[in-house]
Amino acid sequence: MGSVIDFGAKGDGISDDTIAIQHAVEKLGGDILFPKGTFLITKPIRVMLGNTGPHGFRSEGGVAKIIMKAKGPAFQVIGTHQKTAQPDNFSDHVWLKERMPLFQDLEITGDHPEADGISCEGSMQPSFRGILIHKCRNAIHLRVRDRNVLISDCHIFNNSGIGIFMDKINLHQINITGSHISYCKRGGIVVQESEIRNIQIVGNDIEYNYDPQEKESNDILFDCRKGTVREGTIVGNTIQAKSSPGGANIRLLGVGRENPNAVGLLAISGNLIGSQETAIHVNAGRSVVITGNSIYSGYNHSLMLEDSEHLVIGSNSIDHNPEYKGNSTDAITVSGCRNIQFTGNIVQHSRPAAIPVEATMEISDSTNVQISSCQFHHARKRGILLNNCGMVQVNGCIFTSGKDQMDFITSVDVDDKCRKVMLRDNFFARGSKGNFNLPSSTGQASNNIASDD
Repeated sequence: MGSVIDFGAKGDGISDDTIAIQHAVEKLGGDILFPKGTFLITKPIRVMLGNTGPHGFRSEGGVAKIIMKAKGPAFQVIGTHQKTAQPDNFSDHVWLKERMPLFQDLEITGDHPEADGISCEGSMQPSFRGILIHKCRNAIHLRVRDRNVLISDCHIFNNSGIGIFMDKINLHQINITGSHISYCKRGGIVVQESEIRNIQIVGNDIEYNYDPQEKESNDILFDCRKGTVREGTIVGNTIQAKSSPGGANIRLLGVGRENPNAVGLLAISGNLIGSQETAIHVNAGRSVVITGNSIYSGYNHSLMLEDSEHLVIGSNSIDHNPEYKGNSTDAITVSGCRNIQFTGNIVQHSRPAAIPVEATMEISDSTNVQISSCQFHHARKRGILLNNCGMVQVNGCIFTSGKDQMDFITSVDVDDKCRKVMLRDNFFARGSKGNFNLPSSTGQASNNIASDD
């Protein structure tokens, strides 16, 4: 281990320490210590792992601050690993010189509009622990190709761009755990034009990642209109924001039926999600499981599911947060979807709708939909509205309406373009169209009881 002070760095917040730190990287190798102080740099510190590694960069107790005063990343880590993470795919050179570049207990602050925190490419097992990155553009930027990434116990706060950005990268195995990722204007965790496998986002606080001046904001975005993301979990996180134009807490974007596997094989479970226009938006996804979440105050939608298939949505609480002012609709829209199981959810509204809402759950142009053992309380105009759907079963559900809901129409409303609809064993609330509206040509109803008798 050696200190950057030994190579001439001052850490006084005035001197330019770029050359001294770069010299330490090239000559020292191994564990590089930043003692207490403020270190100014004016160009990226390039870490060519194949020449100088393996490397670790750290301070003792998080007392060192690096201020990047120029365009680009404060640290640019470049490796040569181009294969998989299988043990026999490691060259001796990569294992001896490049494995596990480590950043620990450091603060990185940007002092330039295009200053970034840390970028990595071609690296094997890059690890980030106890890092604070703020006032940068993109905090952690993963690009080209990386393997087995660990990001834990970090504070990624108040950045003008993206907190954790996977950009045009081939990346397998990344764990993001126990971190605060907040107030990053262009997104908290964003995947764009990449090939990602095995992504785990677990136990983080991901919030207020939005820009009111942008057309769209996202706390978590997997944009697979070019690229793929499969095999992953979003589990046990707090994901919340502030209502912003086109905002979503979690947004998954695929490319449609020509490639239904672009985004999917994902589990979204045990999270607290809300305070945004849309809580969860899935477009052209496949094999997405949404279970055991507390979803609140989706000001336009709690769930927006479009052109997707093989969706399992179960045992979620969909409600509002009574401590926060503002309207909450928590509407659920499903359009152009196939093979959906919606089971064991409780959906409740208790505030006036912020936008015109025709139903608590509106399903259109969809097939093979099963809605069972759910509760819909204080339904908006209708509990469920079906338009041009086939093979739909609603069974074992409870629908109620508020006594002051003069505009309540019916619990389930089925249009005449639907086919093979079955309503059975439900408790239905009565509205202006009765307990339910089911044209005889569209299906059948049996063993249903009025809930307000």
